[in-house]
Amino acid sequence: MTGLAGLAEGLKGIPAGRLLIGVSGGADSTALLLAVIRSGRAPARDVCAVHVNHGLRGEESEGDEAFVRALCEGEGVPLTVLRADLQGRRDENSAREARRACFRRAMKETDAGALLLAHNRNDQAETFLMRLLRGSGPEGLACMRERDDRMGFPIVRPLLSFSREEIREALRAEGIAWREDSSNGDESYLRNAVRQTLIPLMLQMAPGAQERIAAAAELLGRDQDYFREATRAALGGRENDPWLAAEALMEQREAIRGRMVRAWWRAQGPRLAERELDSRMTERILRLAEMPRGTVNLPGGWRCVRAGGFLHLISPDPERPKAVPWHEPETACLSLRLRAVPSRGEPGDGRRSQEMPADFLTGCELRTRRAGDRISPFGSGYGRKLQDYLTDRKIPEPWRDRIPLLCRGNEVLLAAGVGAGNIPRWQPGNTNIRLVWEGPMPWMGDTRKM
Repeated sequence: MTGLAGLAEGLKGIPAGRLLIGVSGGADSTALLLAVIRSGRAPARDVCAVHVNHGLRGEESEGDEAFVRALCEGEGVPLTVLRADLQGRRDENSAREARRACFRRAMKETDAGALLLAHNRNDQAETFLMRLLRGSGPEGLACMRERDDRMGFPIVRPLLSFSREEIREALRAEGIAWREDSSNGDESYLRNAVRQTLIPLMLQMAPGAQERIAAAAELLGRDQDYFREATRAALGGRENDPWLAAEALMEQREAIRGRMVRAWWRAQGPRLAERELDSRMTERILRLAEMPRGTVNLPGGWRCVRAGGFLHLISPDPERPKAVPWHEPETACLSLRLRAVPSRGEPGDGRRSQEMPADFLTGCELRTRRAGDRISPFGSGYGRKLQDYLTDRKIPEPWRDRIPLLCRGNEVLLAAGVGAGNIPRWQPGNTNIRLVWEGPMPWMGDTRKM
């Protein structure tokens, strides 16, 4: 390999479209920016950069920013500079989370289709050893991939097959400077301790260990591709639901169960994908699946609750869907649709279907429960709190905020899969329509479905 030209030839996975490159000013990200530009694989108009200033090293941090500004200006690359909000913390995890938040913001601001990061083969070996020391399983030891989408957008690592020294040598060959981070010598950070102490010792014992460790991570990554597909098949497309059928989970092979739980966790949003469940948390959830009821506290204030045959992921700050005015022929709420179809000449069961006069739905809306909601159970002649009604119907607590309701004001007319409220009695002489709930209603007791 000769200089940046050789580096550019070996870049992998450069996608088409607008690219955002993370540039810290270090050797790796400097080389990545220049190699992408010189490779000709991405027109200059499609390349932009982001620099995250953590502000942890005073004048040195400011110097990094100034270096990146000058580099991007010289190459004609638009640059976004963001200040990381560490909220007074200085640990590795806080810096990483703040940096990812900046990347998400920059992706939106630049309308980029992919984020390119400059991780190299040495980084891969260090990550493997760090995760091994922390007790990671095969998924964690697969480490970084050349491409992943866990933050909700494509992340590409074109330099992952290059060593740290190869990248620096390419820059030296052309007299290109870079910035060195003085904190890289601080062995209070685990990565630095692995880099400065553990790896040199391993190289004394087994020359070439770094390359072989990185190769092992690559092999594990290929295995994980297979298991990822098997896990997706086992989930049956239900991983985005905030519930999981406990019995169906425990019927899977042991090698798949933990992967199902972690895939389910990651699918709830990009921020959870970044906070991977460790083996201890995964095992606690699997034990919970074998219990009749219980709760496990999870990272970020989340909880996993076992109730009614299902595991439920409960957010510390749940989002309530907005009320949607009823419109024929159908209106959606969460994972269900309420459809109006021709009358079948019988009233329906009140849970999945209900017939009523065609003009009765004027002013109705679909939503989830609110404080003050009341229901007059069909045929009872009296009203009561919706909370008490759901309790009497033995609807487990985790479902109660997830059940779509047809309402007029605070009056509940239909609770999907539960029952009907104060609606007119069915009369064959009326001009009736039939309302049908379509979609999964696991609170009805079908624990075999995801």
